[in-house]
Amino acid sequence: MPIVGRLPHRLGIILPSRDHAGRKLPENARQALRRTAENWFAKAFPGFTEDRLQIRPRLRGRWGSGSSVTVEEVEEIWVYCSAADFRKHRRGLMHLAEWVAAKADQDAVAILVDSGMEIVTRESEEP
Repeated sequence: MPIVGRLPHRLGIILPSRDHAGRKLPENARQALRRTAENWFAKAFPGFTEDRLQIRPRLRGRWGSGSSVTVEEVEEIWVYCSAADFRKHRRGLMHLAEWVAAKADQDAVAILVDSGMEIVTRESEEP
């Protein structure tokens, strides 16, 4: 069977479940973050994938603050895309991460870029 296309790049975001102090975000706040991220991906790409504790039984993030470590359940939303889409939408994904950080009262939010991760700090109020 012939290959009809190649999507060599990956863009994604990790959505938090806790704020910068380790407090759980209210469920309605998490749903609003998820909806906004899903809407951004739906407008930018013809399809995307999400992991909301369905593919893996528990997806956890760990981050340190001072002398303690916070463990939280996180959600991932990602897409594989062409080089053109990667160039076109990477900056928008960074803005989305800034917005998520502000709304979730996080110091930073991780985005997935190809086989790595980048940390985006909070700066703006609009996605």
